[in-house]
Amino acid sequence: MRSKFKYGDFGVGEQSWLDSFQSDYPDTPFDWGSSGIAATPVHAALTGTTAAATASSTDLAAAARPGGGLLTTYISGDPTVDNSQEFNIQINFSGRWTAQQQAIVTWAADFWSQIITADVRDDTDLNGNFIDDIVIDVSTGRVDGRGNPLTGNVLALTEVSAIRDPGSVQQWLPVTASIKLDSTDLKNAVWSGTWDTILVHEMAHALGFLGPVFGALGLTDGSGHFIGTQAVAAYGGPVPLEASGGTLTAGSHWDEETFQTDGAVLRNELMTGSITPDEQTYLSDTTVGALADLGYVVTDPAVGSSTFLVDSQLLMV
Repeated sequence: MRSKFKYGDFGVGEQSWLDSFQSDYPDTPFDWGSSGIAATPVHAALTGTTAAATASSTDLAAAARPGGGLLTTYISGDPTVDNSQEFNIQINFSGRWTAQQQAIVTWAADFWSQIITADVRDDTDLNGNFIDDIVIDVSTGRVDGRGNPLTGNVLALTEVSAIRDPGSVQQWLPVTASIKLDSTDLKNAVWSGTWDTILVHEMAHALGFLGPVFGALGLTDGSGHFIGTQAVAAYGGPVPLEASGGTLTAGSHWDEETFQTDGAVLRNELMTGSITPDEQTYLSDTTVGALADLGYVVTDPAVGSSTFLVDSQLLMV
């Protein structure tokens, strides 16, 4: 049986975890929908960046792209390898898309299938449907349009809707999640070279890079640090987590002011909470180690280096 992803065992009921990037840190009301619980989240900053990679193919290519049209479904990974022998992300598309936009989404899914190298225990979603690894529904639609000076500009929203049951094998790893991209921002040329980074970041949250998951697995201390064995080994000590920005930012990102690699602050690490235009974004060994601490089998994409440039050279148009 699947558990609806709760706000941990933190006493706030059936709220789903929602991570949203925003261009500043306002406190804005948000209706948690079917949970019936109101909350006032503060969203993480997002003001720009670059990122990327190389897309793979899918087991459902023929069915998903009839006549060479737009995708409805995509499964990441190597099509020559059985899904039981690798990590796959199934993407379900909805909303209005271009082929170029979908290419960046599938690239991001393949990016993580190259970092996470082993299958995750099969499970079922909240409706009892079979899930191999994880299903992420990716949609376009109105979030807040162009935003406004008081509330900022929300570009993307991520929600984990089901997890593997606490106490089970690979407990707390997400089973299903959703990402919504703001359709107005998708048309804004300012962001055309940024969506690959946004999607890789958001998919990391969909995979469980979330404060409530960290806490449930005992991966944090009482001083605002991530203390998973693999991440600590890569970082050289407890890893500082973001302490500001409210419950939807604090604890779910590396601290942008103090996170370091090779003795220097790295503000543009993939899992810090903000992003700037034309920024080069890097995946660090620490983030890869954190995924291992969550329960994934991972590989180092840049052996001998502590960081890996995230860059697809794709534009979302």
